[in-house]
Amino acid sequence: MRLSEPLVHLFDFPVDEILAHLPGPASPDWEQDPLRQKTFAVHRRTRSILFEWLDNNWQPGMPVTVQSFRYASGELVSAVSKVAGLIGERYSGPVVKLMLAELAPGGEIPVHYDSVPALMNVHRCHLPVRTNENVKFFIDHRPYSLKAGSVYEFDNTRWHSVINESAVPRVHLICDVMPPTSMQAA
Repeated sequence: MRLSEPLVHLFDFPVDEILAHLPGPASPDWEQDPLRQKTFAVHRRTRSILFEWLDNNWQPGMPVTVQSFRYASGELVSAVSKVAGLIGERYSGPVVKLMLAELAPGGEIPVHYDSVPALMNVHRCHLPVRTNENVKFFIDHRPYSLKAGSVYEFDNTRWHSVINESAVPRVHLICDVMPPTSMQAA
């Protein structure tokens, strides 16, 4: 969604419960994502755990049909649902995408911008769960250091990329909320 600023801090949210139930790197949960890595070439070097997914072919005026995934533990689903509920309430709309996204040490998400209505008409929010100062999130080629436990909305219609120059995986919870105005017919 187009914002006047590239990145907006929304609120802080403790990530301890999410971290406590986060699957380890060898868990098959990280390999079950049938959609994100296969659909978007820029995300092929990431791994995801999906919770909610709106098809990327969605257009304004179409029904908002969200597919739920429940292969992660109930405790993890509960933990991520708490912050997703707060973000949904903030924007008075349904959560249409909810996922944990991991970027491996030394990994990179190439520069891109989101250009389909299902991604451009939402509030795209990130909650860094595991990160550090060697992970750089670029928006319009400017580096940002996002803090664990802070929820941000960012303008995903701008050029963005990520580089993990650290020795540990970077994990973000990504939550898209569809505002009621985007669900109306064009």
